[in-house]
Amino acid sequence: MTSTTEERLSVAAQSRELGASDPAWLARLRGEAARLADTLDWPDSYQSRPWKYCNARGIDLARYPAEHDEGIAVEAPEGVTVTTLGFAEGATDERLAAALGTAVAPGTDRFTALHYALIRDGLIVDVPANTEAASPVRIRRTVSGQQFAAPHTVIVTGPNSRVTVVEEYSSDGADILAVPVAEVFPGPGSEVRYYVVHRWGPSTRSFGYQRMLGAERDATFQNLQLVLSGRVVKGQLESSLLGRGAASELLGLAYGCGEEYVDFFTLQDHIGPDTRSDLLYKAALRDAARSVYYGLTRVGLEAKNADANQENRNLLLSKTARADSDPVLEILTSNVIRASHGATAGPVDEEQLFYLQTRGIPRPAAEAMLVWAFLEEVIGRVPDAALREELLGLLDAKVRGA
Repeated sequence: MTSTTEERLSVAAQSRELGASDPAWLARLRGEAARLADTLDWPDSYQSRPWKYCNARGIDLARYPAEHDEGIAVEAPEGVTVTTLGFAEGATDERLAAALGTAVAPGTDRFTALHYALIRDGLIVDVPANTEAASPVRIRRTVSGQQFAAPHTVIVTGPNSRVTVVEEYSSDGADILAVPVAEVFPGPGSEVRYYVVHRWGPSTRSFGYQRMLGAERDATFQNLQLVLSGRVVKGQLESSLLGRGAASELLGLAYGCGEEYVDFFTLQDHIGPDTRSDLLYKAALRDAARSVYYGLTRVGLEAKNADANQENRNLLLSKTARADSDPVLEILTSNVIRASHGATAGPVDEEQLFYLQTRGIPRPAAEAMLVWAFLEEVIGRVPDAALREELLGLLDAKVRGA
């Protein structure tokens, strides 16, 4: 075991203190998670493929107390209920009690066990049946000071509803270990668009987990991970497509500079019939920045007529930037519409540069145009024009400041 006795005592003690006023259901969840945090090891880069390039075993957990120093600001349109629960005060919510920890399990690995053992604030976005939100739900989370942060978001929608949720993470320059978790439960015939903006501080390491449980018929999910900063941003993102006709679109975009490290593992899990999934992840990297992508598209025995696509594209803007890409297909039935994947990594196309230069465009400006066109494709899939321009503005600020 790599965890020390001091770490174990610290986790158990902090978990008990944070859960002193827990309702019974949460006390059980927290207690089981604390037990798992004591027994589970850090993910092993030699034994766990999603952790091949990221070594978590050197983390000294004793450096990261679970202090309550997270700011949350929420804006919600009429008809959508957003409840922020201060667990230490014993607040309860039946919907949260039924959902919390059911999509992303505490026993996934030691990070998730620590998340549930030390959870302090949870937030549930609850959308009633037949509701179409007029504007996006806005969630802004800010973490400051050296600590272990465990933000948790649950999105639950009723039948035939439509909602867009934009969640932004940011932190100061302190040494922070963050483990955000999101669980999404779309109702039958409903559509959830969940966009996450990572604006972590230069010393923050974020290990995030997200799972969409598409158990209902014709449930639709679109997700965007926009990574603009952070020392390490690593995500494990899953779409479980169980209901007939369920669909997901996973989008990711990172612009890395300096020594920033971005690492995503995705799972498009086709379980039910007539399911669809699409994935497009892109990274543009300068200096000594690095991106890692490992994606698995799995089509199960009962997933007849599955339609799945997976693409990872990487643009290297310096000789010291690096990208590793490994898209994988696991097909267990021959009755599929499509199951495709692809990956590329390389510099800006010299022929395209030459073409633009022959039109009188200086090389630096020509390169900037091609980089922007490469990046813009991902955000271009956001259907809301105003929100699309907002996200492009955030990306432009990062590109100009790099």
